[in-house]
Amino acid sequence: MRTEYFTIERDETLVEAFKNKGIQEIESNVILDKTITGIGATYWELHLAKRPSIIIEPNVPVIIGKAEKVDNSLAVYASCNKTRVKKFLNNKSITNKKLLTTPEGFEKIRLAARELGIDIYKEFFCLFDECEKITQDVDYRPRISQPINDFFKFERKAMVSATPLEMRHPELEYQNFKIWKVTPNFDYKKDMTLIVTRSFNRTMTGQLRELINNSQCLCVFFNSTTGINKVITYLLNNNLIKEEDYKVFCSNESVKKLRECNFKNSHENLDLPLAKINFFTCRFFSAVDIYTTKKPDILILSDCSIPHSIVDPYTEVIQAQGRFRNKYEDGNTYNSLTVISNINEEMEVMTEEEITAMTRQFEITHQNLNQRLEEATTKADRTAILEDLEKIKYTELLDKEGKINYFSVDNLYNEERVKGYYTSARNLHEAYEGTEHFNVNFIDDTKGVGEDDKLVTGKPSKKQLWKKVVSHLDRLQQLVLQNPEHDITPDIEILKEIDDTGYIIDAYNTIGKAAIEQADYKKGEIDKMMKAFHEQMANERRFSPHVVHDIFKVFKQEMNNGDYIPTKTIRERLGVIFMAHGIPFKEYGVKARLEKAYFTLTDKTIEDYYPEFKVSNANGGAYKLVAMKPELVEKIAKGIRE
Repeated sequence: MRTEYFTIERDETLVEAFKNKGIQEIESNVILDKTITGIGATYWELHLAKRPSIIIEPNVPVIIGKAEKVDNSLAVYASCNKTRVKKFLNNKSITNKKLLTTPEGFEKIRLAARELGIDIYKEFFCLFDECEKITQDVDYRPRISQPINDFFKFERKAMVSATPLEMRHPELEYQNFKIWKVTPNFDYKKDMTLIVTRSFNRTMTGQLRELINNSQCLCVFFNSTTGINKVITYLLNNNLIKEEDYKVFCSNESVKKLRECNFKNSHENLDLPLAKINFFTCRFFSAVDIYTTKKPDILILSDCSIPHSIVDPYTEVIQAQGRFRNKYEDGNTYNSLTVISNINEEMEVMTEEEITAMTRQFEITHQNLNQRLEEATTKADRTAILEDLEKIKYTELLDKEGKINYFSVDNLYNEERVKGYYTSARNLHEAYEGTEHFNVNFIDDTKGVGEDDKLVTGKPSKKQLWKKVVSHLDRLQQLVLQNPEHDITPDIEILKEIDDTGYIIDAYNTIGKAAIEQADYKKGEIDKMMKAFHEQMANERRFSPHVVHDIFKVFKQEMNNGDYIPTKTIRERLGVIFMAHGIPFKEYGVKARLEKAYFTLTDKTIEDYYPEFKVSNANGGAYKLVAMKPELVEKIAKGIRE
């Protein structure tokens, strides 16, 4: 698609910016990329455009809020029936009718107009607001993309957002859509603090305590009613807020759940004025206009252990901070913006090529089943194949007419893109910088091990668990290499709290990551490697300068005198020396007292040190030691010099 660029000045509205270019209204077949929020794109169509319009908004709170301010408008959603839509359309006294609808409500407009003989595709301009939501929400809200086929039937139509996503729908190319890109001619970046942590709850509660103490109005964006439940419970139990100090804004279903838990201050639509602390789920992240009486502080929470709470820096964060409409003395709409997130280094992320290959295989499977369905000769065969068709993944990518839903495909690519940001603190930081919307104060609290690292999701295999622990240990080792004074003991203790990790921690400290990976995390193979390592280390230690020196010293007098030393005495003396130097061993013919003994002390062990000797077989055997190995004597001398 071709892109046309339009500049906008500080404090200039979108209408003013485009009028200066001779443009009086949003043209057809345009994707209007506003870049910044709150500059009046829907206001332009709703209040100033002298034409009937259908404006599709992502959620109910948006259309209620906007429709309340326009006399010639109707908000179409669940509580508005087809009869009411027909009455509005039939009202001749209303000119330039403005229908604001959710994607799910659009069908009522289409059916009502058809029954009245109104050709909405010719008579109305269709504006799809916050168009990225079609892609983002289609996986859990399939009906959000239903109007898209109708959208492309309109003779006059446009999409708009400050954060549009790439769309693969072929009609965009076929109908020669173009992008109107708004480029601010001023510094529009907002200051923000990004905290990436391995202890999400501890970091979040610490930040909440600080913000509650210093903020007159705190707005928390967290797409998890379960998470919000826990946060409010914590705040109430710790006397940080009172019952009347909070409000929750979420879907009707979530309102019911929260009120069942006795959280009565829960609302499905915006209820002003805001409270001291306010919680918003994703239906309030975009499009909603929030007016405040006290300058708010914004906290956005993104917890990888709750996948649907993960936010996209390029869309949802920009949208959330842009909800606030009234500017204060300093020209800003809020005091501070803080984002708290954890990461998941083990999260598997597909590349675009992998997604393309995967969807192609889905399609092939679907085609094969359809071919078998055509060839089926019995009812039982057809029933079985139809059941298989309903279950396969490709079905999720089809619309109600059985055609490919390009936004469902876009959703696959989009989800993997966002997941990729959360595999490291560095990736997440780069994403926020890459938006070019923020001056990022980056706080990286992921160097060590945190409480989140103890969380085990699902039922991982022992190999998966051990791989995670080894990854943490290797990262900690790098910290020590960078700073030898860095104490990783507390981090190791946290890892030890995870079930079944003591063994792999010991293995890592013994043979290291490379050997464990070579053993493919198989305990039997790791045991063999650890045993070989300990045997090698025990051998090296018993020939160390200090050990050899003690052996030379303990036998020196008898050697100089040419005396025979009983074999039993030799073994006893060697055993004492080995124990004194912490070298585990077992004695030949004696039941082992240690579980981990890596060499055996025998009657002939002395020969490892004294190759020149004479043997007497009298009285159970004895050795007359003549000379120690020259290299061992040199080792003693070198050790003493050092």
